[in-house]
Amino acid sequence: MRAVLAVLIGKLLRFAVRIIRPGGGSALPGLVANRIAPGLLGSALHSLPMGLVVVSGSAGKSSTTHYLVSLLQVHGLRVFTNNSTANIRRGLVASVLKEASLLGRLDYDIAVLELDEGHGAKMADELDVSLALLTNVLSDQLDRFNDPADVILMLEKIGSVASKVVLNADDKNLTQLNCAKNAVGFGILDENERSGLFEYALNFGEHGAVNMSVIATPQEVRITAQGLSFDFPDLPAYQRINVAGAVAALYEIISPDEALVQQVLSNLKPVFARNEPVVVKGVPVQLKLVQNPSSFQLNLGDIQPSNTPLMLMAGSDIHDPSWLWTVDFSKLEKVEVVGGRNAAALALRLMFAGIEVQRIEADPLKAADAFLNLPGSNHTILFSADAMRRVRRHWGLAK
Repeated sequence: MRAVLAVLIGKLLRFAVRIIRPGGGSALPGLVANRIAPGLLGSALHSLPMGLVVVSGSAGKSSTTHYLVSLLQVHGLRVFTNNSTANIRRGLVASVLKEASLLGRLDYDIAVLELDEGHGAKMADELDVSLALLTNVLSDQLDRFNDPADVILMLEKIGSVASKVVLNADDKNLTQLNCAKNAVGFGILDENERSGLFEYALNFGEHGAVNMSVIATPQEVRITAQGLSFDFPDLPAYQRINVAGAVAALYEIISPDEALVQQVLSNLKPVFARNEPVVVKGVPVQLKLVQNPSSFQLNLGDIQPSNTPLMLMAGSDIHDPSWLWTVDFSKLEKVEVVGGRNAAALALRLMFAGIEVQRIEADPLKAADAFLNLPGSNHTILFSADAMRRVRRHWGLAK
């Protein structure tokens, strides 16, 4: 009875909130429904015939989840997922509210959910996880997690409750987990790329041996045991490893059709704000999400002189802007707009590096509109998650 009440009130609240705030409304309904029926999430997911797959780690969760969902859907499976990347408890409950019947049941074959490391560790014991896909460990969100060692413990907890574990075998931190002993690994082939990707969350222990079932090269994904390979478009190394993780998980879930796998890999679409091309009021814009020093650095590495005008945005989710000083901005000469709640802190960092900043605007919506009106043929934004959500909703891009 509590589950029925929670779903009914949650659905009504979600409908009301989204009328008031189009593109929003995921947090509050989930929070209220979870208060009414704390077991709603676990109960809904437990009923799925092929179980629950969780994707967790410091970075790459959204892209990896998106690729895996696409690969499963092309095989005719009905996949329940958190498309909004609302990856904490209330967001996950909100995703259930959107799709569940009034009895709290989901009419799907399998769930593939992106899961925040911290919330995932707390929820692990109440979820029946058939497969855990672990991406990496970054020196990330230290204001929240204190130390990468805490993240390692969180991922260990998530992996420990899963029937199967698929993990990034290039990440030394993950190969040392207890759940890595029988895990399936994925990684990239090029040693230089590998060393560049994993110079973070320093770990002086041994690199554990994990069977590498899927390897990504600049041109293809190789399934080592079957001797298969699939071509895919040119992608940066940090995205190729996400594809490798998704393919490795796919082969642990089903026996895929090779032609269908190739079809998906030949037509990969980015997750929103992850190198996402959009058109706003007739203006093409490239959106790049940055959430920590590593992702900021990797995305800056992709920036070319042709990416102009350029806007960098630091939202309220950057609780400790001091980490901006660990990012090397030296390749930039000019930033047309610096926006977001932490715009002043970001602008100070840029100016200290000798980079010209033409406009500083703390209001993310005013910054977005001013940026859109600038001349140029390759508008590009690098923004944190808070600024990203506000801007996409303001531009009518949120679903």
